[in-house]
Amino acid sequence: MAEALQGLTRRETDVLKGICEGKSNKEIARDLELQEVTVKLHVKTLSRKLGAKNRTHAAMIARDAGLS
Repeated sequence: MAEALQGLTRRETDVLKGICEGKSNKEIARDLELQEVTVKLHVKTLSRKLGAKNRTHAAMIARDAGLS
């Protein structure tokens, strides 16, 4: 599963870490100095890359792969 994380961009990985910490898109956007809509796009893209059904599933995949 760790190989799935290799396909993520640095920014997608940063967003995924925020998701794993339980942060909202708004909080992640503020932390990374991005627009909330940009974070939503990253969540959608990284979920597709990981084969996750939603942000919670993405966080579970990331934790299983040792991200957090």
